[in-house]
Formats: sequence, structure tokens, C-alpha cells
Amino acid sequence: MATSDISIASPPGLVSLLIPCCGMLEYTKLCVPSVLRCSREPFELIFLDIGSLDGTAEYLAGLRDGLASRVRVEICRAATDLDIKHAVNDAIGKARGEYVCLLNNDTVVTPKWLNALIALAQVSEAHGMVGPMSNYAPLEQLVETVPYRVGPRKGAGPGDPLVDVQAVQAFARDFAGQHKGKWIEVERLAGFCLLVRRAVLDRVRPGLSEWTDLSLFDTDILSAKARQAGFNLSVCRDIFVHHFGTASFMHAAPKVEEAVAANR
Repeated sequence: MATSDISIASPPGLVSLLIPCCGMLEYTKLCVPSVLRCSREPFELIFLDIGSLDGTAEYLAGLRDGLASRVRVEICRAATDLDIKHAVNDAIGKARGEYVCLLNNDTVVTPKWLNALIALAQVSEAHGMVGPMSNYAPLEQLVETVPYRVGPRKGAGPGDPLVDVQAVQAFARDFAGQHKGKWIEVERLAGFCLLVRRAVLDRVRPGLSEWTDLSLFDTDILSAKARQAGFNLSVCRDIFVHHFGTASFMHAAPKVEEAVAANR
């Protein structure tokens, strides 16, 4: 099993973004540019590629080469469902950050999203995990209606955008202004976008592999274990992240689909 050492070439404040991709390249091509445009540095990108056959592997390799001078990019691949546990552990082991952020590839992040999640985590060392609000999330994190269009326009041809990213980000800016500084504690956080303190990983990760092959990506178990270890789970109510809700693991094994569906 791979291990991490954040004392080696790990700048202060580094965030490791772990992004699972099971195909769905069109979503990844929306997610990654939003991350690069809206995320404060330093951060690193660690992709978990599970059996993609749609050009995802080539796209990720191009990102790694193209971003080499700016952002560390690692790619962990599971060729089949049987390799998922090893690939997940490899991805987590490569994470060097003070924080690890689980981020589905069917998301579009918005301005200052990472700043706000980290700021809430830093309110207290007891704030072990932090998540945003979204259009597709459990009730405590749910924004029931959004003003922008989701999905192709009626009669649109191939290549029509899945969502108007500029409209998403404009809504997120207004939303942040209306809910500035608001947050709540909850019993469970969804896994589509989830910031986790390194202290939580150190405390709960050794036991996670005994419960699930998905380790940190089974966020029902992660939430429960973090709370049992004395950490709080918080929602940053002034940050909005778009979530398509198509499930990043939708093409993987049935047990993976079930776990990801529970994270919606």
C-alpha cells in the first residue's frame, strides 16, 4: 500500500484534489477547467481513472504534461473493477496536502470555493470535514432551485454544452453574497465535494479499508467514523458547487454505484 509523507516537497496550505473518473469525459472537461480557474493555490490534482475507454486516459495524460510547470498531476488507474481498491489506496497515498478534497468529475466549482471551505475548516481544529451547497445533494446541502439551464437545449446538436458555466458562476457569486458567513453542523456530508483535514485521515483511514473497498470515497462510513473520532462535519452555506448528479463511478462495479448513489 502506498503511503504519503507531507514533509517532502509539500508546501504549506497544499490541498490534494482527488477526482475519480469512470469515463464521462465530457464532464471531466467541464470540471477540470473550473478547478484551474477558480481554485486558490497551492493545490495538486490526483485523478482516479477507473476503466475509462472514452479518451479520458489520454486527456488526463495531456493535462499532466501540460500543467507540469504549474500543478502536480498524478494519475492512478484501475483497469478493471477488481483493481479499484488498490487504485483508491494508491491515489490517497499520493496525496501530500494538509487537506484532501474529494471532488466528483461531474461537478463545476465556482469562485473562491476552496478558500471558503478551508476558512471554515480553520475556524476550529474540531472542524474535520467541510462541504458546500449544491443543486444535487442531501437536504442539508441542497439548493432546491437554480436559475440556470442544466442539460442540452431542446433541439440542440452535438457539442451543445451540458451547462452554462458562466451562468453557474454568476449564480454562485450572488448566492455567496446572500449567505455570507453562514454555516451549519450536520451528521453526514455528501462526497461530491468534500474537504477533509489531514488529522481526520490519520485518525480514521487505518480502519476504513476493513469496512469498504472505496476507503475515503464511501463518505457515509467516513462521516460516521469522523464523528466517532470527535470531529465535526460542517456545511459552508455561502458556497455553491454545481453537481450534475450523474455519479462519477456509474460505470464501475455495482457496489461502487451503490456507495456513490448514497453520496448524492
